[in-house]
Amino acid sequence: MDGPVYLSGPMSSMPAYNFPAFHAAAERIRSRGLEVVSPAEMDEADDVQPGGRPWEEYLRRDLAALLRCKGVAVLPGWRTSKGATLEVHVATWLSMPVVWAETLEPVSETVLEEAQRLIYGDRQASYGHPLDDFTRTGRMWGAILGTDDVAPELVGLCMVAVKVSREVNHPKRDNRVDGPGYFGCVDMIHDERAKRAKAADLYVELAAD
Repeated sequence: MDGPVYLSGPMSSMPAYNFPAFHAAAERIRSRGLEVVSPAEMDEADDVQPGGRPWEEYLRRDLAALLRCKGVAVLPGWRTSKGATLEVHVATWLSMPVVWAETLEPVSETVLEEAQRLIYGDRQASYGHPLDDFTRTGRMWGAILGTDDVAPELVGLCMVAVKVSREVNHPKRDNRVDGPGYFGCVDMIHDERAKRAKAADLYVELAAD
């Protein structure tokens, strides 16, 4: 890779904002004679506490830094990070190489890995959580069909059926990615519903005290 390498990976969801992993990766890549741009080092240079600014400010700064680089090196767990998946998405559209930070080998994705990246990354950022997105869709489907609202879980399963039908008609990777992606969305709906119910119960308990 000819030029600076941008380090991308999970931060906000990790202990110590994943700084140790970023620092170790930067040192390892520099030992191979490459220049590295690391968000963790930018935080330290700016003398900013991790998470001390709005997420959007970090995104603007980090994307600007990425655009000055020639490639992206990803850390483990990047597919479940909203920021990292967006950075990889931008790099891919700009035909920048995306490699593993540990080995500098190209990142290749199975359909399941691509589905995971999409549902946790740019699609969720665009459409919101599947529980909210599919609830809205289910309400519109119910109105069109003249029935009760279609449950968001059923919306996800119906979309799986659409992808299966399209794959039968014309096999295409997009179908094989979106199929498990919609199953993943259904799983996210169940998890999020449980989290919100637990939060609501806690609120009732606190209000009663």
